[in-house]
Amino acid sequence: MENKKISLILFFIFLIFYSVQIPLHTSKPDIIVFAIRALSKTPILNYAYLAPNTLLEGTALPNYHLGHTLILWLVYHLAPTNLANTIWLSGFVSAISGALIVTLTFLIWQSLGIDKKKSLVIAIVTGLIPSIWEESIIGEVYALQLLFILLFLYAFLKDKILLSVFAFTFANLVSPLSALSFGLLLLKPITKENIKKIFIIGSISLLIYSIIYYLIGSNLLDLFSPLSEEQKGRGIPYRAVTLVIFIFINFNFFIFYLYKGIRETFKFEKEKLSRLAIATLPQLILIFLGSTFFIELGSFQLPVFWALAFPLGYYLAKINYKNIYFVSSATGLVILTYVFWIIPNTTIGSAREEAGKWLRANGYENLCLIGAWDPGITVLYGRNGFDLTALNEYYFDEPTPNEEKIEETNMDSILIVNQKKIPLRVLLSKLKIKGLNIKKYNPNKEIHTGEITKLYENDAVQLYKWKK
Repeated sequence: MENKKISLILFFIFLIFYSVQIPLHTSKPDIIVFAIRALSKTPILNYAYLAPNTLLEGTALPNYHLGHTLILWLVYHLAPTNLANTIWLSGFVSAISGALIVTLTFLIWQSLGIDKKKSLVIAIVTGLIPSIWEESIIGEVYALQLLFILLFLYAFLKDKILLSVFAFTFANLVSPLSALSFGLLLLKPITKENIKKIFIIGSISLLIYSIIYYLIGSNLLDLFSPLSEEQKGRGIPYRAVTLVIFIFINFNFFIFYLYKGIRETFKFEKEKLSRLAIATLPQLILIFLGSTFFIELGSFQLPVFWALAFPLGYYLAKINYKNIYFVSSATGLVILTYVFWIIPNTTIGSAREEAGKWLRANGYENLCLIGAWDPGITVLYGRNGFDLTALNEYYFDEPTPNEEKIEETNMDSILIVNQKKIPLRVLLSKLKIKGLNIKKYNPNKEIHTGEITKLYENDAVQLYKWKK
């Protein structure tokens, strides 16, 4: 079968596969904010998530997701009203991105001399890696980011320099951490001509990127911030444990196959594997560091997991798929993906939204909320829906508000949103490793003035009302 036909089949199969799983409830507050902001009259270019007045300290993050903002704004304004008032459209953008990631993966490995069957299996494996699978349905920026990274690489392999410049520039406009993937160009044999092309692509992309951010007045240095107390408590044991967990929950029952694949590709495709390892080393290091200097952990993970799909898929292409170990591994992968990724995202998000609906039903729709970003935004969304005004005026971003922070809000009464930890996080905290411990927040112990009343509680959040 021709590559064009295989590519089209891959695209539509994975587009359908991802689209039918797009959740209508989410525990990811970023997605809610992206969807709400996309309904503004003009794209919001100057800040990434929240307006400055929602912050009690610090400055608003610059919009370093500019490319995603523009695409989402356009999609939401072209869509029918009934869809434009949901987060489904955000997920659909990710689903298209994910399907194209699978397609481009097949084409990239074909271009690099890997045979058709192996390239096809590597592409399928890529689309089923839990991190990439989840990012292709939930409406975050990372699937779109990886798509343009791979388009940048594929265009370079095909000597389409202008397309490569555009794709790399846009990938960085989706997330500046896409720059870490520039080393993927090493997958193409190094010649004087290719070095010249690499220099041209990098120079032009950097120039365009710098001009754009200068014109919109954003300072990307604001992405660098002092370590939080939580990050300061993350030692080497913590980072080692979390790195192992990240890899295990993505490859779980296929770890044995991954090990075999690395050995086999090292034997038969040593140069490609070595170049791939060098190209993704920066991201691997940053995963280990635990996103200390940036906040975009997903930007580090997906390129690394995409790279690991190469040895895994390379090996899987030659095994007997009726093998009981393969069948049980594939079944286990699907079960774990739903248990630890898909279902929790939906159920936690639904519970938080229910808390917000309870507030609206009981007459608390005009009180400001204060609390951690994750539950706070989702509760506000449940209460006020797609209301950009509410997002800008009714929320203060403060994870554990104490007496001083409450006073800074200048409110006579305010709703406190407290996040309840998921069971897996509680279980991990039992390990006596610094950084994994859980600090429980109780407003009655932190706030000693005024009156505090517990209003509502479910499996995801607790709601309190503070009154002066």
